[in-house]
Amino acid sequence: MLNWLAATLVALVMSAAYLLDGPSEHEARIDTAEERIQKMCGENAAWKLLEDGSVQCYTHRGFKTRKVTL
Repeated sequence: MLNWLAATLVALVMSAAYLLDGPSEHEARIDTAEERIQKMCGENAAWKLLEDGSVQCYTHRGFKTRKVTL
């Protein structure tokens, strides 16, 4: 009887252990420059880094939409 109780307690603790962990890698990730540019231009937009340090955003068809700076 004591073995069953101990096994149940261990299983309960192990099944809830993921709740005690810190944030996942995805949640703790710091935005990179490319991710910031993609957010500024749009999720599905294309972009090009210009020589002056600004970024030119494009539509899927290649039309210029806006120019942003970091």
